[in-house]
Amino acid sequence: MVQNVTPKGSIVYKFLIVVLSAALVATILYPKKLWQEEEERTKQCRNNMEHILYSELVYIGDNQTYSDTLEKVVQFIKEDTTLRRLRLFTSIDSTLATSIFDYLKSDSLASSIIDSLARYGRRYDIDTTEAMILDSLHTFPNYSRIIDSLALYSLDHMNECPTVHRPYIITVIDTSAIKQLIIECPIDSLDSLAVARNFKLSKLGGLVITNHGKIENGERSWAK
Repeated sequence: MVQNVTPKGSIVYKFLIVVLSAALVATILYPKKLWQEEEERTKQCRNNMEHILYSELVYIGDNQTYSDTLEKVVQFIKEDTTLRRLRLFTSIDSTLATSIFDYLKSDSLASSIIDSLARYGRRYDIDTTEAMILDSLHTFPNYSRIIDSLALYSLDHMNECPTVHRPYIITVIDTSAIKQLIIECPIDSLDSLAVARNFKLSKLGGLVITNHGKIENGERSWAK
């Protein structure tokens, strides 16, 4: 009986092919994973700055000035037992409203309310469509609790950039002539340099991080 014997060199050759194939796949998937994660963090960072802006608008409505201390703004909204400030924050924050609607879409009744009122708002060009939808959902106790919980979660998790885990830079200019609010992402050149010097992130992953922008007097730098 003749036995088939695979040459030793052929085994090594096949092993190398497997290893090189795996390495090739890794060089494609690893950078893609890093870029997607940073893209998600960029989006979250900008959403956080949006949340800060709208929370500051609630604050200035009662105090006639902005605050450069975010904790003070959050506490001001949360300490209102009537929930008026929390719900005002929710109704004017379009980014938060969109997240709430996406969350509630899995519920058939909530989805029906959201879709029908959204169509009505688009048909008659109503600027306050999101607030109208939220007001309607608030008439249902279960939805009302969910909405308030999501709003509180946003308030509690908007304090720092998810890329570098540092607080946002909030600058308030308040004079007799003007009141200005500037909210900036804390990423600086040192953060970018640290990633550039990291072999795994920069050379293998091709990752580059930059400042995610700022909101100055309601103007989003990334929208220009």
